[in-house]
Amino acid sequence: EFKVVKAQIQEQKLLQRLLDDRKPTVELIKREGEKIAESAEPADKEKILKQLSLLDSRWAALLDKAEMRHRQLEGISTVAQQFHETLEPLVEWLATTEKKLSNSEPIGTQASKLQQQISQHKTVEEDITTHNKNLQQAINIGQILNSMCSREDKEMVQEKLDSSEGRYIEVQEKSRSRAELLKQAYCNAQIFGEDEVELMNWLNEVHEKLSKLGVQDYNTDLLEKQHAEMLVLQEEIKIRKDNVDQAIQNGLLLLKQTTGDEIVVIQDKLEGIKARYKDITNLSSEVFKTLEEALQLSGQLQSAHKELCSWLDKVEVELLSYNSQDPKGKELSETQERQKELKKDVKDKKSLLDNLNEISSALLELVPWRAREGIDKMVTEDNERYRLMSDTLNQKVEEIDAAILRSQQFDQAANNELAWVDKTEKKLISLGDIRLERDQTFAQLQIQKGFTMEILKHKDTIEELVSSGDEIMKICTEEEKQIMKNKLEILLHKYDTLCQMNSKRNLQLERAQSLVSQFWETYEEIWPWLTETETIISQLPAPALQYETLRQQQEELRQLRELIAEHKPYIDKMNKTGPQLLDLSPQEGFLIQEKYV
Repeated sequence: EFKVVKAQIQEQKLLQRLLDDRKPTVELIKREGEKIAESAEPADKEKILKQLSLLDSRWAALLDKAEMRHRQLEGISTVAQQFHETLEPLVEWLATTEKKLSNSEPIGTQASKLQQQISQHKTVEEDITTHNKNLQQAINIGQILNSMCSREDKEMVQEKLDSSEGRYIEVQEKSRSRAELLKQAYCNAQIFGEDEVELMNWLNEVHEKLSKLGVQDYNTDLLEKQHAEMLVLQEEIKIRKDNVDQAIQNGLLLLKQTTGDEIVVIQDKLEGIKARYKDITNLSSEVFKTLEEALQLSGQLQSAHKELCSWLDKVEVELLSYNSQDPKGKELSETQERQKELKKDVKDKKSLLDNLNEISSALLELVPWRAREGIDKMVTEDNERYRLMSDTLNQKVEEIDAAILRSQQFDQAANNELAWVDKTEKKLISLGDIRLERDQTFAQLQIQKGFTMEILKHKDTIEELVSSGDEIMKICTEEEKQIMKNKLEILLHKYDTLCQMNSKRNLQLERAQSLVSQFWETYEEIWPWLTETETIISQLPAPALQYETLRQQQEELRQLRELIAEHKPYIDKMNKTGPQLLDLSPQEGFLIQEKYV
């Protein structure tokens, strides 16, 4: 845009003044920096010089960019002005010429009048040919301008060029068509009378009109208007049948009065009238059929679009209302059921969307490319709204399903843990008294360790249940929350009791294993010695009468008493561990008591 470029040039000039004002400051910094660098330490000097070099390069780059942009703007300004000065007069001329062609007087029926019209139209044709140079000049300047401007401006320039070129071609085609009709009318006027010439002019004009007539838009009102106009034209074609027959009859009479080469000319003209009337009859039928098909499809499209949009509006409002809701308990289940109904409804409405797409595809084949954008936009928006709504609904259904599933899984998991605690507690109680044989005690301790590992594993599950409880309770009513809290409290209490039971028995078994090991090791040491010593004592001889023998017996007894004294700690140890084992397992402890007693 020429005015925008002018404004940008003024902005660039302002920027250049700002750069000029800043230049002395930059020069001063460079001079002072060089002075400081001369007296600075080597490391600081290198740093300062590096900074100065960076400043200098950035300043130079900035000046270069500003200068380059100024040159670009000046260049664009010149080309934009040329483009504006070339294109605007051309657009004005196109508008004037289009109006002139649209308002042209009807084609005459007399040769003199037709000669005058042909002469006048030649002036129009020459004017159109002359302005082709202006169009080419505008296209060339526009291409140069495109290479200099932004993508958005390129699209704008190209759009103007395409529009002007399209309008010029349309004007050129209308001019050519009118020149052809005038030429045919003049030839006919040299042979036939005014009525026949008027009929042939009408035939040519209607044929020309029908060959270009078609579906102009997908809008139902416009199609109905075209349909009504086509009905009028068809009625006119039927009425003209009598004129055609009369013209043929007159032509046959003229043939009887004509000789020479004119007979062939008249015969060709008569055949042309018959063929042209047949063509316009067939063409009108085809165009009418196409318009009826387009009108039907347009009605179906609008109906499907209206029905789909009405349904989408309701569903979108309902989905939007869920954002402000916080359903819990029974309300959550009701919301879940309603959303599942909506999901089924969405699936059912897919056929309506498919029908809309099929109708639009069929209608697109009938309408011109200019009108296709509107259909594409409407159908694309409907498809996008349906997809977005379907995705949103699926997401909400999945969220509620997941929330309800988490609640059900939580309840099931809590019940499973309660059942496990009760079952494990019964197992622990059924384990019975602690056995006081080394192998049996060891086996019991191993079993107990298995219980401990299992209890520790369930600890993670219970802690996860407790931590997830707060999140689950968000979708529960107050009554449901209280039930869940009570269930968790019962579970935690029972689990703590189970842990205490397991810990107590585990400690007892570990203590029992140590005591049992000590007791039986001591017993196995002392019992063979006791048996052997008892045997020795039972076999002692009676006191001797001889002094030496008596002294020897006394020495042996002294040694035996020392040996007995040495084994006294074993007895003490058994007397110490035995009662402790009896306390740990009263039933099994009687065997131990018998041993140490």
